[in-house]
Amino acid sequence: MKLSVCVSAEGQVELKTMPTVRLRVTITIDVDAADYLEAAEHQKRLESYLSSVRTEYPAAEISAKERRGPRPVSRHEPRRLRVNSGKLHAYE
Repeated sequence: MKLSVCVSAEGQVELKTMPTVRLRVTITIDVDAADYLEAAEHQKRLESYLSSVRTEYPAAEISAKERRGPRPVSRHEPRRLRVNSGKLHAYE
């Protein structure tokens, strides 16, 4: 938040807070690696790129997570409800 000083017509000084714009910029890079050693090499290279970004934006950080492939399709059919489920009376 920024503070601004306002002087009224009567000469009274007021401090007002003004919101500032905050951005979080996300850069996504998907890397396919044969094994953990190759993945570590990619991460090290990305960290070296980040060091040059930190000269302008010192709070910049990197986060690397292992991603799994798509989930396998379930082999089980969903359970079916009983035919009379919730039926209280015989309606015609």
